[in-house]
Amino acid sequence: MFEGGVVEIHCELAAQQAEAGLQELHAKLKGIGVDRGKLDALELELLFDAEDTRMFRRFGYPTMQAYMVAELECTMHTANEKLRVARELLDLPSMMDELRDGKLNWTKVRELTRVATEETEDEWLDAIKGKTSTEVQQLVKGHKKGARPGDRPDPTIVKEWIGLEVTPQIAAMWRQVRIALDDEAGRHLTDDELAEQICKRVLTPEAPVDAPSKPAFQIAISTCRTCKHAQQIGPGVENEISESALERALCDAVFVGDLEDEEPTRAKSIIPYPTRRKVLIRDRFACAVPGCTSKRFLEVHHIKPRAAGGGHEPWNLLVLCDCHHKGLHDGVITIRGRAPDQLVFGTPLRPARD
Repeated sequence: MFEGGVVEIHCELAAQQAEAGLQELHAKLKGIGVDRGKLDALELELLFDAEDTRMFRRFGYPTMQAYMVAELECTMHTANEKLRVARELLDLPSMMDELRDGKLNWTKVRELTRVATEETEDEWLDAIKGKTSTEVQQLVKGHKKGARPGDRPDPTIVKEWIGLEVTPQIAAMWRQVRIALDDEAGRHLTDDELAEQICKRVLTPEAPVDAPSKPAFQIAISTCRTCKHAQQIGPGVENEISESALERALCDAVFVGDLEDEEPTRAKSIIPYPTRRKVLIRDRFACAVPGCTSKRFLEVHHIKPRAAGGGHEPWNLLVLCDCHHKGLHDGVITIRGRAPDQLVFGTPLRPARD
């Protein structure tokens, strides 16, 4: 009995020592984070002074960024970001103090300086209390400089970074793909448009060119029944989309019903299938915009918007490629009239005329 008690005491002491060791390890790691914040604050102050005094010129460099790349061994992107943050912190004293004290880390400060101003600084600092760096990034996303934490995010300015690390051979192929898609569109595609074209070519099943396709929008989009704002749902994420993107989707989509309804609902195309097929055949399975030769990723557009009383009559429908359909809902081009032979096309700089 006595020997058993000794063993139990020894085990308990070993467990306590192991726990104490883990706590000490945790404290050291947290301490490094605090020290790093203090060093970041010092570095930003010194970088600002170095740029302000044009120190880099005395060392033979034309810009502060060039000095940082060569002497501090950082990338051009990092140099630009650090200088940006150093300049912003000049007008954000509370944020600078928290960085000096190790209460904020570099990632949080980098994100907050994108939106905070002298007037809104304290509001943002209150809003991020208890949040991780990832949560701060999500909170800032969709806000412009001067916005407040409670303001509604603008989905049109939200951007996601997609990075690729490939061999030189694949990089060359990537450039060829970009040139080919630019040539197909007849203009230089934005990064968004390029990625959309590549994704559609993978996600959209091949079909004969002259075969009626399914509605273009079969991605998951949910709309709040109260505020009417829309969210696009992807694997593990839900991002708000712009009003123009929702309008474009509502032209040619499939409804799956109310997500809160317990009863299963049969998927239903917005445009009746026979009507959609007739319009595609009428427009020769090609984009109706003059000069466009695209015959892939076609979408059917309502000339008079459904919200304005437009219906599914064939004269109110025409076929557009995804690029021109997006441009139309974004206001880059205009289309009015009756399909197929009474249509008038224009742009904001060159309005449509009869």
